[in-house]
Amino acid sequence: MRINYKIDWLALGGMDGSKSLNPKKYLILENSLKIISQEGLHNLSITEIAKATDISKPLVLYHYETKERILEDLCFYLFKMGEYFQSSTLKEETSFETKIRDCIKATFRWYLFNKEVSDFLFLLPHLRDKTLRLKKNQEEADLNQTRLWERIFLESLRFQSMEQLRITVFGVKSLLMGSLLNIIHLDERDQYLDHALRLKFNLETLLSVELPSFEF
Repeated sequence: MRINYKIDWLALGGMDGSKSLNPKKYLILENSLKIISQEGLHNLSITEIAKATDISKPLVLYHYETKERILEDLCFYLFKMGEYFQSSTLKEETSFETKIRDCIKATFRWYLFNKEVSDFLFLLPHLRDKTLRLKKNQEEADLNQTRLWERIFLESLRFQSMEQLRITVFGVKSLLMGSLLNIIHLDERDQYLDHALRLKFNLETLLSVELPSFEF
């Protein structure tokens, strides 16, 4: 993988709908993500987090009383950063086809070019019902994704009804997420371009358009 994005946890606090983090929480989240990626979710514990961060267990517990609260914030902030990567690529003057291509590329870059992020993304479907807040965070992220794609499609003026638009949005989201999870499951991050080209073909078939090149 050519790129490994560093997560700017502190900057995330300034994003719309986000919240600020203090430096201790930043360390806890960053190192929790590393533990999950390198050692597995079953090895995430307050003791291991304290060792990795050099923060005492009582202080870790002061910020996060359980590891479930940590998972909830990881889910919230990683999706928030994904939304930022996607929306920041969309330029008003670009074509409908280019906006789709750029949004897909931004999604691939954020969720695949950082192994720790992609490993956590793969776990999320299994964590969905672990706590009510985890479920809510994932539902909110899914809703924000829907709104983003609806905005792109509404601007194109290609759809005769909202029902048709929503069905198309569901199809695009399903193809995109399915592609990401398949890459992670098969551990084929280094072959992401092959997967992106297959996704491009499937999207072109679904949307009846020709998308620009998916070069990264």
